[in-house]
Amino acid sequence: MALPARSSTNESRSTIVSTQDPVVFVDTEKTSPNDVTATALPDHQDLESATPPPPPPSVPEGQQAPQDFGPKKPLTPIRRFLVFFGITVTLFLAALDQTIVTTTLPSIAKDFDNFSDISWVGTAYLLTTTAVQPLYGVAADLAGRKRTMMFACAVFLLGSALCGAAQSMIMLIIGRAVQGLGGSGIIALSMILVADIVPLRERGTYQALIALIFAIAAVLGPLLGGAFSDNVTWRWAFYINLPIGALAMFLLICFLHMNRRKNVTLAANLKSLDYPGIVLMVASIVMILLGLNWGADTKYAWDSAVVLSLLIVGVFIGAVFLINEWKFAKKPIIPLRLFGTFSLAMTYLQVFIQGFVFLGLLFFLPLYFQAVNGASAVQSGVDLLPYVIIGSGSAVVVGLLMSRWGTYKEFIVIGWAFGTLASGLLITFDEYTSKGKIVGVLLVQGLSMGMTVNTLLLGVHAQLVSKSDLAQSTSLWTFLRTCGGVFGIAIGSTFVQSSLSEAGASEYAQNIRGIADLPPQVRAPILHAFVVGLQHFFILMTALSGLGLLASFAIKKVKMGVKKGSEKPEPAPFVAE
Repeated sequence: MALPARSSTNESRSTIVSTQDPVVFVDTEKTSPNDVTATALPDHQDLESATPPPPPPSVPEGQQAPQDFGPKKPLTPIRRFLVFFGITVTLFLAALDQTIVTTTLPSIAKDFDNFSDISWVGTAYLLTTTAVQPLYGVAADLAGRKRTMMFACAVFLLGSALCGAAQSMIMLIIGRAVQGLGGSGIIALSMILVADIVPLRERGTYQALIALIFAIAAVLGPLLGGAFSDNVTWRWAFYINLPIGALAMFLLICFLHMNRRKNVTLAANLKSLDYPGIVLMVASIVMILLGLNWGADTKYAWDSAVVLSLLIVGVFIGAVFLINEWKFAKKPIIPLRLFGTFSLAMTYLQVFIQGFVFLGLLFFLPLYFQAVNGASAVQSGVDLLPYVIIGSGSAVVVGLLMSRWGTYKEFIVIGWAFGTLASGLLITFDEYTSKGKIVGVLLVQGLSMGMTVNTLLLGVHAQLVSKSDLAQSTSLWTFLRTCGGVFGIAIGSTFVQSSLSEAGASEYAQNIRGIADLPPQVRAPILHAFVVGLQHFFILMTALSGLGLLASFAIKKVKMGVKKGSEKPEPAPFVAE
């Protein structure tokens, strides 16, 4: 009897990978989609009686076959440096624009003679940055990493140009909204590209450097904004993005060459989008953020019809969005399978809490320094240096240790332990706290930040069931962290506003720096009310940090590949596109 004809090796590989045939084994120690390899075909004990195998199972609805979105060819050390330099520069600009305007707002309001709408300069950027973050994960899968990154950079630079050239407050607010659309993509795509290029075991070091970029931007932003406003013009806070951003784009265009989906038309990509999900998600986020922002900045009372309507309707639309993602969307924007295990759900909960604590402290600690010590915006940024320096340094050390030891859970648990301790000590801060105690507590809090900030992202990547979810899981991490910060700032502002109102000094809720300039007999009760409001916020922060500590024990420990230099030779990766 004649033996059945066999297909070529390449055809067999293509069929196996593209259909997720169960005979393909994925090396879970590898983390990039590039690491998927076929190990062996099943042996036929009796070739004479062999029959053609049944058709392979189709890809589950809502998922896609494994794709190789990594570099088209291995990066040389020089090329990797140039690519990573371009990524970090664009990321630095996007992070810088979150804080650089804080010290330019008085000059902007004076130039346009418009103080009533000045808060929208920050709100517009926050709204668009948060609302579209999950969409960039989908776009990165459909259009490719490089195209999506270039789009985000171009939009960000366009928004910067509009802001710098603004002739009215309305034009400036529109420019900030455009900036936010681009900045959101830069932040998400930077994380995604690093995950594509760098194996999980080595990724901690690179992401520690990214944490350092965020920390430097948080401190340097107010310093640069104040310097531009005082010595040149506030417009250079936006113009500075143009030459630096153009250089970064040039580096990425020349040296970043990534794989993307082939033989898929633009029409097919557009048709596959979850348009109801997009509308529901953006509407829910915008309404909730507006309600939180307007309630926190005293534009409306928290129990006003406007704020309550925005929050209630926003939450309801959010619930409808989740039902749509669960039951109806063929390719959901936020696949609920990303929360498919208890361990992953607890990891994402910690991401939200970490954003709440980290961004909340970056917002309120400078206000504390200004109110208690009479520090300027620039000096309050300098006072944050112990927190930033130890946080950045510990993040780099933890990244190196993770690469060496191949573990992440222990660092997360210890980090939350430090964070719970430091948050508890923050409750004791008052108008008489010594400089030495402040520095000591900030050092402990910085250790917590450094040990958790990007370690949680590695924990998410290591636990992914399907590596094709890497982009969407990364954009979800960014989204939850940003949302945590938004809630932290809004809730903290509410505590401070409520405490000042009880003291009959609600007008200082928007002018904390002005407390330090009051006569001593007037200043004392108002400053005490401000400190009490902060202490209530720190109590909540301590409780959430404790919750983060408990949740950290539930994280599943996954081995993060083999140590660099000890890999066993393996077949070259291949892709079915």
